[in-house]
Amino acid sequence: MADVRREVRSSGEGWTETLLWYAVAVREMQSRPLTDATSWWFFAAIHGTHPQVWDEFGVVDADAPRPPATVQQRLWNQCQHQSWYFLPWHRGYLVSFERIARAAIIAAGGPEDWAVPYWNYSDPARPDARTLPSAFSEPTLPDGSPNPLNIERRYGSGEMPIVIDERMVSLSALTDTAFAGGTNDIPPGFGGPRTLFHHGTEGPSTNGSLEALPHNVLHTALGGSAPGQDPNDWRNLGLMTMPITAALDPIFWLHHANIDRLWELWRQTNTDSDDPGWLEGPADRSFVVPTWEGGDWVFTAQEVLDTVALGYVYDALPGAEPEERVASADETPAPVDVRPAPEAARVTARSRGVIMKSEGKPELVGASDTHVVVHGQTDTPVQLDGSRMRSLSRTAARRSEATPTIPPRVFLKLEGIRSASDAAIYHVYVDVPENEEPEDHPERLAGVVSLFGVSEASDPEGTHSGSGISQVLEISDIVDVGALGAEALTLDVRFVPANETVARAEFSVGRVSIYVIE
Repeated sequence: MADVRREVRSSGEGWTETLLWYAVAVREMQSRPLTDATSWWFFAAIHGTHPQVWDEFGVVDADAPRPPATVQQRLWNQCQHQSWYFLPWHRGYLVSFERIARAAIIAAGGPEDWAVPYWNYSDPARPDARTLPSAFSEPTLPDGSPNPLNIERRYGSGEMPIVIDERMVSLSALTDTAFAGGTNDIPPGFGGPRTLFHHGTEGPSTNGSLEALPHNVLHTALGGSAPGQDPNDWRNLGLMTMPITAALDPIFWLHHANIDRLWELWRQTNTDSDDPGWLEGPADRSFVVPTWEGGDWVFTAQEVLDTVALGYVYDALPGAEPEERVASADETPAPVDVRPAPEAARVTARSRGVIMKSEGKPELVGASDTHVVVHGQTDTPVQLDGSRMRSLSRTAARRSEATPTIPPRVFLKLEGIRSASDAAIYHVYVDVPENEEPEDHPERLAGVVSLFGVSEASDPEGTHSGSGISQVLEISDIVDVGALGAEALTLDVRFVPANETVARAEFSVGRVSIYVIE
């Protein structure tokens, strides 16, 4: 029988049985040395580590023994980002962590069916959904001992409790029907672009839609940077803000359980890639994680597609049939909702009342004249190809008169985003009316951009001399190709900082470009 991953508040707020046992597991794993592959520290290093940063943050004693170099090279710094391996790698990583944490819980006398809870911060039915679960900010456990779930380096926007902006928990990624990215990463794909092993520094690449939002944005929104300090200095950043420290924060695992759940939700109505390169890859380096028994598990994407075979299901997805559990004395068992989650009912306007057609390759129709430096609210004009836009406008008009086919898709691409800091979160708007506030025009919001992982990808000493990261935002619902061809030759792109702290974080965009797919 598969174990059930439940929403963190499904049994109530505060110290539920699930979170109390999670704290037991975290404390036990933190008691183990870095050389132990089942320790909290070793497991965080599998996701990402950096000697200077970990020493500065005091993660482990500077003179503590390290695993042999061969072990570090094989198991550390594996997390996959800006890649179609983002979802399967993190699933295998989470499964391995869950089994090791459960073994610690069972050894302490806990339940044999314990599973990592997920945090559904996008649930519109819960007014507290976007608030950090309170157990992660309590100084102590109910017995008065220190709370291992509460960490110092979790700053959020600087205000407590941490509440996430609703624009940062958008599930627009669920409307993407293709798993892998298209030509030039347009569209970016639900799962991300085709790559080999891609830890983030192997070359220029683009965030997949689910990785971009809500994954990346939640990382930066939770970690943040120390209030009143320079967000451009990595010494002031929260653990969740950087891939090289993110898995040190206990909230990491609840966040990734939710991202994994969203993948499983997407799979209810869509299909993963059937490319052997994805199923059996990557070809250049194997994914490998420790097991609680003391060995290694080498896995591919193909081997992590069936969650039941991996030993778990989610409580709010069709097919979840958990065994009954015994509630603690002060809680009422929450029934398992086996109906499709409400997000599954999302349908894009592009799929209603139109005749679907196969899409062509993306065509560049406009770009900024130079690179753009973003520091606080920043506007940049994007010049469009007038003759090409008029041609597209005429074509779109003829098609709409003849048959109700899909209008051309329009994409905004931020190419080569570079920064020394991962702290920034910016809302990106397109063509906000002059002298008006962007917040008054949510219909002009193209998306949210987080710099999670950008500093490593911008390192000039890196493998590809700091090529940065790109992000693609679909703006088809904002930009009418027909109107553009007739009325406008430029688009105004506005970057708006998410809060006052990140407004001081600087980054640059190599090129802001507009692509169209007919």
